[in-house]
Amino acid sequence: MDSDLARSRLRSVARLSRVLSEPREMSELLETAANEVRFALGASSVAIGHLERDRGVIATLIKVGALADWEQAQPTELTSTLQELPMVDLLAHDAAGYVLNINDPQADPEAIRHLTVRGKACALVIPILLDGRIWGQVFATRAVGEAVFEDADIELGEALSAVLASGLAQAERFSRVEHLVYSDPLTGLANRRAIDLALERALVEYQVTNIPVSVVMADVNGLKFANDNEGHQAGDRLIRACADAISQSAGRVPRSLAGRIGGDEFAIILPGLALEEAEPFANSILNALEKSMYPGGLAIGVSSTSAPGVSGEVTSRRLLGWADEAQYAAKREGSSRVLLAGRDTPLTEPIERRRRRRSGPVWATNAERANNALEAGLRVLVMSAQLSPIDRLVAVIDAAADVIGAVGWVVSIIDGGTTRAVAFSTVRDGLDVTSGQDLTNDPTWWEAASGVGVLVRADDETADLARVRGCSTVAAAVSGSWLVEVLGDTDDHLVGVSATLRALLGSALAG
Repeated sequence: MDSDLARSRLRSVARLSRVLSEPREMSELLETAANEVRFALGASSVAIGHLERDRGVIATLIKVGALADWEQAQPTELTSTLQELPMVDLLAHDAAGYVLNINDPQADPEAIRHLTVRGKACALVIPILLDGRIWGQVFATRAVGEAVFEDADIELGEALSAVLASGLAQAERFSRVEHLVYSDPLTGLANRRAIDLALERALVEYQVTNIPVSVVMADVNGLKFANDNEGHQAGDRLIRACADAISQSAGRVPRSLAGRIGGDEFAIILPGLALEEAEPFANSILNALEKSMYPGGLAIGVSSTSAPGVSGEVTSRRLLGWADEAQYAAKREGSSRVLLAGRDTPLTEPIERRRRRRSGPVWATNAERANNALEAGLRVLVMSAQLSPIDRLVAVIDAAADVIGAVGWVVSIIDGGTTRAVAFSTVRDGLDVTSGQDLTNDPTWWEAASGVGVLVRADDETADLARVRGCSTVAAAVSGSWLVEVLGDTDDHLVGVSATLRALLGSALAG
Protein backbone atom coordinates (compact mmCIF):
# COMPACT_ATOMS: atom_id res chain seq x y z
CA MET A 1 0.00 0.00 0.00
CA ASP A 2 1.45 3.41 -0.97
CA SER A 3 1.95 6.07 1.68
CA ASP A 4 -0.77 8.40 0.33
CA LEU A 5 -3.39 5.65 0.50
CA ALA A 6 -2.24 4.65 3.99
CA ARG A 7 -2.55 8.24 5.20
CA SER A 8 -5.97 8.57 3.57
CA ARG A 9 -7.25 5.49 5.34
CA LEU A 10 -5.81 6.59 8.66
CA ARG A 11 -7.62 9.91 8.23
CA SER A 12 -10.85 7.98 7.55
CA VAL A 13 -10.58 6.15 10.86
CA ALA A 14 -9.77 9.38 12.70
CA ARG A 15 -12.67 11.23 11.04
CA LEU A 16 -15.15 8.49 12.00
CA SER A 17 -13.84 8.56 15.56
CA ARG A 18 -14.38 12.34 15.79
CA VAL A 19 -17.87 12.12 14.32
CA LEU A 20 -18.97 9.39 16.73
CA SER A 21 -17.48 11.07 19.79
CA GLU A 22 -20.37 13.55 19.85
CA PRO A 23 -23.56 12.54 21.73
CA ARG A 24 -26.15 11.33 19.21
CA GLU A 25 -29.41 9.46 19.01
CA MET A 26 -28.92 5.89 17.79
CA SER A 27 -30.62 6.49 14.42
CA GLU A 28 -28.49 9.56 13.69
CA LEU A 29 -25.34 7.77 14.79
CA LEU A 30 -26.02 4.83 12.47
CA GLU A 31 -26.72 7.01 9.44
CA THR A 32 -23.63 9.15 10.05
CA ALA A 33 -21.44 6.10 10.59
CA ALA A 34 -22.76 4.33 7.48
CA ASN A 35 -22.00 7.33 5.28
CA GLU A 36 -18.50 7.73 6.73
CA VAL A 37 -17.76 4.02 6.27
CA ARG A 38 -19.04 4.13 2.69
CA PHE A 39 -16.77 7.07 1.88
CA ALA A 40 -13.75 5.46 3.55
CA LEU A 41 -14.18 2.12 1.76
CA GLY A 42 -15.16 3.57 -1.60
CA ALA A 43 -18.29 1.43 -1.46
CA SER A 44 -21.39 1.67 -3.60
CA SER A 45 -23.62 1.07 -0.59
CA VAL A 46 -23.29 0.29 3.10
CA ALA A 47 -25.79 -1.36 5.42
CA ILE A 48 -25.49 -1.78 9.18
CA GLY A 49 -27.37 -4.68 10.73
CA HIS A 50 -27.98 -5.72 14.32
CA LEU A 51 -27.99 -9.35 15.49
CA GLU A 52 -31.19 -9.91 17.47
CA ARG A 53 -30.36 -13.00 19.49
CA ASP A 54 -33.84 -13.59 20.87
CA ARG A 55 -35.18 -13.84 17.30
CA GLY A 56 -32.12 -15.34 15.61
CA VAL A 57 -32.09 -12.72 12.83
CA ILE A 58 -29.92 -9.92 11.49
CA ALA A 59 -32.10 -6.80 11.37
CA THR A 60 -31.03 -4.12 8.90
CA LEU A 61 -31.03 -0.76 10.69
CA ILE A 62 -29.73 1.62 8.01
CA LYS A 63 -28.74 1.58 4.32
CA VAL A 64 -26.94 4.36 2.48
CA GLY A 65 -25.59 4.82 -1.03
CA ALA A 66 -26.73 3.41 -4.36
CA LEU A 67 -29.76 1.28 -3.52
CA ALA A 68 -32.12 -0.71 -5.70
CA ASP A 69 -35.46 0.99 -6.46
CA TRP A 70 -37.28 -1.24 -3.99
CA GLU A 71 -34.80 -0.81 -1.13
CA GLN A 72 -35.42 1.56 1.78
CA ALA A 73 -32.75 3.57 3.57
CA GLN A 74 -34.37 2.86 6.95
CA PRO A 75 -36.30 -0.41 6.60
CA THR A 76 -39.16 -0.79 9.03
CA GLU A 77 -38.90 -4.59 9.19
CA LEU A 78 -36.08 -6.02 7.07
CA THR A 79 -34.52 -9.09 8.62
CA SER A 80 -32.57 -12.08 7.43
CA THR A 81 -32.32 -15.31 9.37
CA LEU A 82 -28.88 -16.75 9.92
CA GLN A 83 -29.87 -19.64 7.67
CA GLU A 84 -31.05 -17.40 4.79
CA LEU A 85 -28.05 -15.10 4.93
CA PRO A 86 -25.12 -16.76 6.71
CA MET A 87 -23.02 -13.60 6.88
CA VAL A 88 -22.28 -14.07 10.55
CA ASP A 89 -21.76 -17.44 12.22
CA LEU A 90 -23.53 -17.10 15.55
CA LEU A 91 -21.45 -19.82 17.19
CA ALA A 92 -18.08 -18.71 15.78
CA HIS A 93 -15.33 -18.05 18.28
CA ASP A 94 -13.08 -15.99 15.97
CA ALA A 95 -15.22 -13.45 14.11
CA ALA A 96 -13.37 -11.85 11.19
CA GLY A 97 -14.24 -9.85 8.10
CA TYR A 98 -14.27 -11.36 4.63
CA VAL A 99 -15.03 -10.58 0.98
CA LEU A 100 -17.92 -12.12 -0.93
CA ASN A 101 -17.56 -12.20 -4.74
CA ILE A 102 -20.38 -13.30 -7.06
CA ASN A 103 -17.75 -14.89 -9.33
CA ASP A 104 -16.41 -17.08 -6.55
CA PRO A 105 -17.58 -20.66 -7.28
CA GLN A 106 -17.32 -21.54 -3.58
CA ALA A 107 -19.48 -18.65 -2.37
CA ASP A 108 -22.81 -19.40 -0.73
CA PRO A 109 -25.56 -19.40 -3.43
CA GLU A 110 -28.05 -17.56 -1.24
CA ALA A 111 -25.50 -14.85 -0.48
CA ILE A 112 -24.74 -14.48 -4.22
CA ARG A 113 -28.46 -14.12 -4.95
CA HIS A 114 -28.64 -11.46 -2.24
CA LEU A 115 -26.03 -9.43 -4.16
CA THR A 116 -27.15 -10.02 -7.75
CA VAL A 117 -30.76 -8.92 -7.19
CA ARG A 118 -29.32 -5.61 -5.98
CA GLY A 119 -26.97 -5.22 -8.95
CA LYS A 120 -23.83 -5.72 -6.85
CA ALA A 121 -20.68 -7.64 -7.75
CA CYS A 122 -19.02 -8.03 -4.36
CA ALA A 123 -19.49 -7.35 -0.67
CA LEU A 124 -17.27 -6.73 2.32
CA VAL A 125 -18.75 -8.24 5.48
CA ILE A 126 -17.32 -6.98 8.78
CA PRO A 127 -18.66 -8.08 12.18
CA ILE A 128 -19.25 -5.42 14.84
CA LEU A 129 -18.04 -6.68 18.21
CA LEU A 130 -19.20 -5.35 21.57
CA ASP A 131 -17.91 -6.87 24.82
CA GLY A 132 -16.37 -9.76 22.91
CA ARG A 133 -19.64 -10.79 21.23
CA ILE A 134 -21.12 -10.09 17.83
CA TRP A 135 -23.44 -7.06 18.00
CA GLY A 136 -24.08 -6.93 14.26
CA GLN A 137 -22.34 -6.34 10.95
CA VAL A 138 -21.24 -3.78 8.38
CA PHE A 139 -22.23 -4.91 4.88
CA ALA A 140 -20.48 -2.83 2.19
CA THR A 141 -20.97 -3.47 -1.54
CA ARG A 142 -19.53 -2.44 -4.88
CA ALA A 143 -21.42 -2.50 -8.15
CA VAL A 144 -20.68 -4.52 -11.27
CA GLY A 145 -17.67 -3.00 -13.04
CA GLU A 146 -16.11 -1.62 -9.84
CA ALA A 147 -12.97 -3.05 -8.24
CA VAL A 148 -13.42 -6.07 -5.99
CA PHE A 149 -12.66 -5.56 -2.29
CA GLU A 150 -9.16 -6.68 -1.25
CA ASP A 151 -7.38 -7.71 1.96
CA ALA A 152 -6.44 -4.09 2.64
CA ASP A 153 -10.15 -3.20 2.57
CA ILE A 154 -10.81 -5.90 5.18
CA GLU A 155 -8.17 -4.37 7.46
CA LEU A 156 -9.64 -0.89 7.05
CA GLY A 157 -13.16 -2.22 7.52
CA GLU A 158 -12.20 -3.91 10.78
CA ALA A 159 -10.59 -0.70 12.05
CA LEU A 160 -13.71 1.28 11.14
CA SER A 161 -15.89 -1.38 12.78
CA ALA A 162 -13.91 -1.07 16.02
CA VAL A 163 -14.47 2.69 16.05
CA LEU A 164 -18.15 2.18 15.26
CA ALA A 165 -18.42 -0.31 18.13
CA SER A 166 -17.06 2.32 20.50
CA GLY A 167 -19.68 4.80 19.32
CA LEU A 168 -22.43 2.21 19.64
CA ALA A 169 -21.33 1.40 23.19
CA GLN A 170 -21.63 5.07 24.10
CA ALA A 171 -25.05 5.35 22.44
CA GLU A 172 -26.31 2.22 24.16
CA ARG A 173 -25.35 3.64 27.55
CA PHE A 174 -27.97 6.30 26.91
CA SER A 175 -30.61 3.93 25.53
CA ARG A 176 -33.92 3.40 27.28
CA VAL A 177 -34.16 1.76 30.68
CA GLU A 178 -36.54 -0.81 29.19
CA HIS A 179 -33.61 -2.65 27.63
CA LEU A 180 -32.26 -3.57 31.06
CA VAL A 181 -35.72 -4.24 32.42
CA TYR A 182 -36.66 -6.75 29.70
CA SER A 183 -33.42 -8.50 28.72
CA ASP A 184 -31.16 -11.10 30.30
CA PRO A 185 -27.63 -9.68 30.66
CA LEU A 186 -25.82 -13.01 30.39
CA THR A 187 -27.35 -14.27 27.13
CA GLY A 188 -28.90 -11.26 25.41
CA LEU A 189 -32.24 -13.09 25.27
CA ALA A 190 -35.46 -11.80 26.79
CA ASN A 191 -35.92 -12.23 30.55
CA ARG A 192 -38.86 -13.58 32.55
CA ARG A 193 -40.80 -10.31 32.56
CA ALA A 194 -40.59 -10.01 28.77
CA ILE A 195 -41.64 -13.66 28.33
CA ASP A 196 -44.64 -13.21 30.64
CA LEU A 197 -45.72 -10.08 28.77
CA ALA A 198 -45.34 -11.71 25.33
CA LEU A 199 -47.34 -14.76 26.43
CA GLU A 200 -50.15 -12.64 27.86
CA ARG A 201 -50.39 -10.70 24.59
CA ALA A 202 -50.39 -13.89 22.52
CA LEU A 203 -53.17 -15.38 24.66
CA VAL A 204 -55.30 -12.24 24.26
CA GLU A 205 -54.97 -12.68 20.49
CA TYR A 206 -55.79 -16.38 20.83
CA GLN A 207 -59.02 -15.59 22.68
CA VAL A 208 -60.11 -13.30 19.84
CA THR A 209 -58.84 -15.17 16.76
CA ASN A 210 -58.34 -18.76 18.01
CA ILE A 211 -54.83 -18.68 16.52
CA PRO A 212 -52.89 -21.25 18.58
CA VAL A 213 -50.08 -20.40 20.97
CA SER A 214 -47.37 -22.85 22.00
CA VAL A 215 -44.75 -22.64 24.73
CA VAL A 216 -41.40 -24.44 24.80
CA MET A 217 -39.60 -24.85 28.13
CA ALA A 218 -35.97 -26.03 28.10
CA ASP A 219 -33.72 -26.99 31.00
CA VAL A 220 -29.95 -27.29 30.61
CA ASN A 221 -28.52 -30.69 31.48
CA GLY A 222 -25.22 -30.68 33.35
CA LEU A 223 -25.04 -27.04 34.47
CA LYS A 224 -24.44 -27.92 38.13
CA PHE A 225 -21.68 -30.35 37.14
CA ALA A 226 -20.00 -27.65 35.03
CA ASN A 227 -20.24 -25.08 37.83
CA ASP A 228 -18.96 -27.49 40.51
CA ASN A 229 -16.12 -29.01 38.48
CA GLU A 230 -15.02 -26.29 36.07
CA GLY A 231 -16.17 -23.08 37.73
CA HIS A 232 -18.97 -20.61 37.08
CA GLN A 233 -17.29 -19.21 33.98
CA ALA A 234 -17.66 -22.64 32.37
CA GLY A 235 -21.29 -22.65 33.45
CA ASP A 236 -21.82 -19.24 31.86
CA ARG A 237 -20.28 -20.47 28.60
CA LEU A 238 -22.65 -23.42 28.66
CA ILE A 239 -25.66 -21.14 29.21
CA ARG A 240 -24.58 -18.94 26.28
CA ALA A 241 -24.12 -21.96 23.99
CA CYS A 242 -27.66 -23.11 24.76
CA ALA A 243 -28.99 -19.57 24.30
CA ASP A 244 -27.34 -19.30 20.88
CA ALA A 245 -28.83 -22.63 19.76
CA ILE A 246 -32.28 -21.51 20.91
CA SER A 247 -31.82 -18.14 19.19
CA GLN A 248 -31.02 -19.81 15.86
CA SER A 249 -34.19 -21.89 15.97
CA ALA A 250 -36.37 -18.99 17.13
CA GLY A 251 -35.21 -16.97 14.13
CA ARG A 252 -37.12 -19.32 11.83
CA VAL A 253 -40.49 -18.59 13.45
CA PRO A 254 -42.07 -15.16 12.91
CA ARG A 255 -43.09 -13.33 16.10
CA SER A 256 -41.42 -15.90 18.35
CA LEU A 257 -39.63 -14.73 21.49
CA ALA A 258 -36.91 -16.66 23.29
CA GLY A 259 -35.92 -15.89 26.86
CA ARG A 260 -33.94 -17.08 29.85
CA ILE A 261 -36.31 -17.29 32.81
CA GLY A 262 -34.03 -18.81 35.44
CA GLY A 263 -30.49 -19.96 36.07
CA ASP A 264 -30.68 -22.97 33.74
CA GLU A 265 -34.15 -22.54 32.22
CA PHE A 266 -35.31 -21.08 28.93
CA ALA A 267 -38.75 -20.41 27.47
CA ILE A 268 -39.82 -19.71 23.90
CA ILE A 269 -43.23 -18.23 23.04
CA LEU A 270 -44.53 -19.40 19.64
CA PRO A 271 -47.63 -17.48 18.51
CA GLY A 272 -49.31 -19.15 15.54
CA LEU A 273 -47.81 -22.62 16.05
CA ALA A 274 -49.96 -25.59 17.04
CA LEU A 275 -48.58 -28.45 19.14
CA GLU A 276 -47.63 -30.64 16.17
CA GLU A 277 -45.74 -27.70 14.63
CA ALA A 278 -43.95 -26.83 17.86
CA GLU A 279 -42.47 -30.33 18.19
CA PRO A 280 -40.12 -30.08 15.15
CA PHE A 281 -39.18 -26.59 16.32
CA ALA A 282 -38.13 -28.01 19.70
CA ASN A 283 -36.14 -30.77 17.99
CA SER A 284 -34.36 -28.16 15.88
CA ILE A 285 -32.99 -26.66 19.11
CA LEU A 286 -31.48 -30.01 20.04
CA ASN A 287 -29.96 -30.34 16.56
CA ALA A 288 -28.45 -26.85 16.75
CA LEU A 289 -27.01 -27.59 20.18
CA GLU A 290 -25.40 -30.81 18.95
CA LYS A 291 -23.49 -28.74 16.37
CA SER A 292 -22.06 -26.63 19.19
CA MET A 293 -20.37 -29.79 20.54
CA TYR A 294 -22.11 -29.59 23.92
CA PRO A 295 -22.80 -33.21 24.99
CA GLY A 296 -25.26 -32.55 27.83
CA GLY A 297 -28.21 -31.37 25.78
CA LEU A 298 -31.53 -29.99 26.94
CA ALA A 299 -34.65 -31.42 28.51
CA ILE A 300 -37.56 -29.83 26.65
CA GLY A 301 -41.28 -29.68 27.35
CA VAL A 302 -43.89 -28.25 24.98
CA SER A 303 -47.43 -27.09 25.69
CA SER A 304 -50.02 -25.52 23.43
CA THR A 305 -53.53 -24.15 23.35
CA SER A 306 -54.14 -26.83 20.69
CA ALA A 307 -52.95 -29.77 22.84
CA PRO A 308 -55.37 -32.71 23.13
CA GLY A 309 -57.52 -32.48 26.24
CA VAL A 310 -57.32 -28.69 26.66
CA SER A 311 -60.53 -27.30 28.16
CA GLY A 312 -61.65 -24.14 29.87
CA GLU A 313 -59.78 -20.86 29.85
CA VAL A 314 -56.13 -21.25 28.90
CA THR A 315 -54.10 -18.91 31.09
CA SER A 316 -50.40 -18.19 30.96
CA ARG A 317 -49.95 -19.99 34.27
CA ARG A 318 -51.59 -23.16 32.92
CA LEU A 319 -49.64 -23.07 29.66
CA LEU A 320 -46.30 -22.53 31.40
CA GLY A 321 -47.17 -25.14 34.02
CA TRP A 322 -47.99 -27.81 31.43
CA ALA A 323 -44.74 -27.16 29.56
CA ASP A 324 -42.86 -27.22 32.86
CA GLU A 325 -44.35 -30.61 33.79
CA ALA A 326 -43.37 -32.04 30.40
CA GLN A 327 -39.87 -30.61 30.74
CA TYR A 328 -39.48 -32.17 34.19
CA ALA A 329 -40.57 -35.53 32.81
CA ALA A 330 -37.99 -35.24 30.02
CA LYS A 331 -35.30 -34.36 32.55
CA ARG A 332 -36.19 -37.34 34.74
CA GLU A 333 -35.57 -39.62 31.77
CA GLY A 334 -32.01 -38.30 31.77
CA SER A 335 -31.61 -37.70 28.07
CA SER A 336 -31.79 -34.83 25.62
CA ARG A 337 -35.34 -35.13 24.34
CA VAL A 338 -38.69 -33.42 23.76
CA LEU A 339 -41.98 -34.32 25.48
CA LEU A 340 -45.37 -32.83 24.62
CA ALA A 341 -47.94 -31.91 27.25
CA GLY A 342 -51.27 -33.57 26.48
CA ARG A 343 -49.63 -36.35 24.49
CA ASP A 344 -46.66 -37.53 26.54
CA THR A 345 -47.63 -36.01 29.90
CA PRO A 346 -51.06 -35.27 31.41
CA LEU A 347 -52.54 -31.77 31.52
CA THR A 348 -52.69 -31.53 35.30
CA GLU A 349 -53.30 -28.20 36.96
CA PRO A 350 -49.93 -26.53 37.55
CA ILE A 351 -48.44 -26.53 41.02
CA GLU A 352 -45.39 -24.66 42.25
CA ARG A 353 -42.82 -27.45 41.96
CA ARG A 354 -39.92 -25.14 42.54
CA ARG A 355 -39.54 -21.46 43.00
CA ARG A 356 -38.41 -19.61 39.95
CA ARG A 357 -35.94 -16.83 40.17
CA ARG A 358 -35.27 -13.97 37.88
CA SER A 359 -32.75 -14.62 35.19
CA GLY A 360 -29.21 -13.71 36.12
CA PRO A 361 -25.85 -15.31 36.79
CA VAL A 362 -25.15 -17.28 39.95
CA TRP A 363 -22.61 -15.23 41.88
CA ALA A 364 -19.77 -16.97 43.67
CA THR A 365 -20.17 -14.97 46.91
CA ASN A 366 -22.76 -12.81 48.63
CA ALA A 367 -20.40 -9.84 48.35
CA GLU A 368 -20.12 -10.36 44.60
CA ARG A 369 -23.90 -10.51 44.30
CA ALA A 370 -24.31 -7.29 46.27
CA ASN A 371 -21.60 -5.47 44.31
CA ASN A 372 -23.03 -6.46 40.94
CA ALA A 373 -26.51 -5.42 42.07
CA LEU A 374 -25.11 -2.04 43.10
CA GLU A 375 -23.41 -1.59 39.72
CA ALA A 376 -26.59 -2.54 37.84
CA GLY A 377 -28.67 -0.12 39.87
CA LEU A 378 -26.21 2.73 39.39
CA ARG A 379 -26.09 2.13 35.62
CA VAL A 380 -29.86 2.51 35.46
CA LEU A 381 -29.69 5.54 37.74
CA VAL A 382 -27.44 7.31 35.23
CA MET A 383 -29.78 6.50 32.33
CA SER A 384 -32.97 7.44 34.17
CA ALA A 385 -31.98 10.92 35.31
CA GLN A 386 -34.93 12.49 33.47
CA LEU A 387 -37.54 10.33 35.22
CA SER A 388 -39.51 11.34 38.29
CA PRO A 389 -38.01 10.23 41.64
CA ILE A 390 -40.49 7.36 42.09
CA ASP A 391 -40.07 6.12 38.51
CA ARG A 392 -36.32 6.39 38.89
CA LEU A 393 -36.43 4.46 42.17
CA VAL A 394 -38.58 1.70 40.66
CA ALA A 395 -36.27 1.33 37.65
CA VAL A 396 -33.17 1.17 39.87
CA ILE A 397 -34.59 -1.39 42.31
CA ASP A 398 -35.97 -3.52 39.49
CA ALA A 399 -32.56 -3.69 37.79
CA ALA A 400 -30.79 -4.55 41.06
CA ALA A 401 -33.36 -7.23 41.97
CA ASP A 402 -32.93 -8.80 38.53
CA VAL A 403 -29.17 -9.16 39.02
CA ILE A 404 -29.61 -10.48 42.56
CA GLY A 405 -31.98 -13.17 41.31
CA ALA A 406 -34.80 -12.04 43.61
CA VAL A 407 -38.32 -13.45 43.33
CA GLY A 408 -39.91 -10.06 43.89
CA TRP A 409 -39.62 -6.53 45.25
CA VAL A 410 -41.88 -3.92 46.83
CA VAL A 411 -41.52 -0.14 47.00
CA SER A 412 -43.73 1.43 49.69
CA ILE A 413 -44.37 4.87 51.12
CA ILE A 414 -44.45 5.24 54.92
CA ASP A 415 -47.35 7.22 56.36
CA GLY A 416 -47.85 7.50 60.11
CA GLY A 417 -45.86 4.37 60.91
CA THR A 418 -47.62 2.15 58.37
CA THR A 419 -46.64 1.40 54.80
CA ARG A 420 -48.56 1.44 51.53
CA ALA A 421 -47.19 -0.38 48.48
CA VAL A 422 -46.92 1.88 45.43
CA ALA A 423 -44.99 -0.44 43.09
CA PHE A 424 -44.06 -4.11 43.11
CA SER A 425 -42.98 -7.01 40.90
CA THR A 426 -43.05 -10.79 41.40
CA VAL A 427 -41.99 -13.81 39.36
CA ARG A 428 -44.12 -16.43 41.07
CA ASP A 429 -47.45 -16.88 42.83
CA GLY A 430 -47.88 -16.96 46.60
CA LEU A 431 -46.07 -13.74 47.48
CA ASP A 432 -47.82 -11.05 49.51
CA VAL A 433 -46.63 -7.82 47.95
CA THR A 434 -49.65 -5.56 48.36
CA SER A 435 -50.42 -5.51 52.09
CA GLY A 436 -49.15 -2.68 54.26
CA GLN A 437 -46.82 -3.05 57.25
CA ASP A 438 -47.20 -1.65 60.77
CA LEU A 439 -43.78 -0.35 61.83
CA THR A 440 -44.76 1.38 65.06
CA ASN A 441 -44.31 -1.65 67.35
CA ASP A 442 -40.84 -2.63 66.18
CA PRO A 443 -38.34 0.20 66.85
CA THR A 444 -35.33 -2.13 66.46
CA TRP A 445 -36.37 -3.09 62.93
CA TRP A 446 -37.07 0.55 62.08
CA GLU A 447 -33.67 1.66 63.34
CA ALA A 448 -31.84 -1.08 61.45
CA ALA A 449 -33.72 -0.47 58.20
CA SER A 450 -33.06 3.26 58.45
CA GLY A 451 -29.34 2.61 58.97
CA VAL A 452 -27.59 0.12 56.70
CA GLY A 453 -30.73 -1.94 56.11
CA VAL A 454 -32.10 -5.13 57.64
CA LEU A 455 -32.48 -8.80 56.68
CA VAL A 456 -35.51 -10.77 57.92
CA ARG A 457 -35.63 -14.58 57.73
CA ALA A 458 -38.77 -16.70 57.92
CA ASP A 459 -37.05 -19.22 60.24
CA ASP A 460 -36.14 -16.53 62.79
CA GLU A 461 -38.44 -17.05 65.79
CA THR A 462 -38.30 -13.36 66.66
CA ALA A 463 -39.17 -12.19 63.15
CA ASP A 464 -42.51 -10.70 62.26
CA LEU A 465 -43.57 -13.25 59.64
CA ALA A 466 -45.85 -10.70 57.98
CA ARG A 467 -42.69 -8.94 56.87
CA VAL A 468 -41.37 -12.02 55.07
CA ARG A 469 -44.25 -11.77 52.58
CA GLY A 470 -44.50 -15.50 51.83
CA CYS A 471 -40.84 -16.14 50.96
CA SER A 472 -37.70 -17.18 52.86
CA THR A 473 -35.94 -13.85 53.29
CA VAL A 474 -36.59 -10.15 52.86
CA ALA A 475 -33.88 -7.51 52.63
CA ALA A 476 -35.24 -4.06 53.47
CA ALA A 477 -34.02 -0.48 53.65
CA VAL A 478 -35.64 2.81 54.66
CA SER A 479 -34.84 6.35 53.55
CA GLY A 480 -37.07 9.18 54.69
CA SER A 481 -40.65 8.14 53.97
CA TRP A 482 -39.72 5.34 51.55
CA LEU A 483 -39.30 1.61 52.19
CA VAL A 484 -37.77 -0.86 49.73
CA GLU A 485 -38.04 -4.64 50.17
CA VAL A 486 -36.42 -7.33 48.00
CA LEU A 487 -37.67 -10.91 48.37
CA GLY A 488 -35.51 -14.05 48.27
CA ASP A 489 -36.20 -17.78 48.18
CA THR A 490 -33.28 -19.19 50.19
CA ASP A 491 -32.00 -18.41 53.67
CA ASP A 492 -28.70 -16.90 52.51
CA HIS A 493 -29.91 -15.48 49.21
CA LEU A 494 -29.99 -11.83 50.30
CA VAL A 495 -27.11 -11.70 52.79
CA GLY A 496 -25.22 -8.44 52.24
CA VAL A 497 -27.89 -6.96 49.97
CA SER A 498 -29.54 -4.64 52.51
CA ALA A 499 -26.70 -2.11 52.48
CA THR A 500 -26.82 -2.08 48.68
CA LEU A 501 -30.55 -1.32 48.78
CA ARG A 502 -29.96 1.51 51.24
CA ALA A 503 -27.33 3.05 48.96
CA LEU A 504 -29.51 2.74 45.84
CA LEU A 505 -32.58 4.05 47.64
CA GLY A 506 -30.78 7.17 48.80
CA SER A 507 -29.12 7.74 45.42
CA ALA A 508 -32.35 7.35 43.44
CA LEU A 509 -34.30 9.76 45.64
CA ALA A 510 -31.48 12.28 45.62
CA GLY A 511 -31.38 12.22 41.82
